[in-house]
Amino acid sequence: MSNQSPTRYHPLQVTLHWLTVLLIIAAFVLGKVTSALRNDDASKLAPMGIHMALGIVTLTVIFARLWARSNYPQPAYAATGNAFLDDFGKLVHASLYILAATMGLSGILLSMQAGLAPIVFFGSGDPLPASFQAFMTRGMHGVVAPTLFLLILIHIGAAFYHQWFIKDKLFSRIWFGK
Repeated sequence: MSNQSPTRYHPLQVTLHWLTVLLIIAAFVLGKVTSALRNDDASKLAPMGIHMALGIVTLTVIFARLWARSNYPQPAYAATGNAFLDDFGKLVHASLYILAATMGLSGILLSMQAGLAPIVFFGSGDPLPASFQAFMTRGMHGVVAPTLFLLILIHIGAAFYHQWFIKDKLFSRIWFGK
């Protein structure tokens, strides 16, 4: 067995990475759609339910990614040659995990505080709260979302920087292949 680092991520890690991308995009879009609807609009329940389900699935996938990260060999860190950028990159990666998990957990807490599960998933017939702003976790959910979005943009920009300027073929590390 070789002590050399692999040149790419394990296919499970690749799958979980891109699944996370799709889930977060879908959750962001549905979150925006849902938040634009009034709480007394019955048509809000379906997109809210999908948004909540996506959040739970995303949180599960994030934990699966952390498990896979600790159970499969990792490629060597993709250094830029600049100590500041390398340290910043490590901070962004850690923050992406933390903020994605915080989004899911704050959503679950908001749902619990507002009593949403019986209303959204079990058809209790009770109305949604007049406003979610009264709940502390709504503030957290609302602050973390744009911060996570900004970090995702930084992450995407850094990936293209690696691919196009450093030319280290970074994209091949997080895609399927030999």
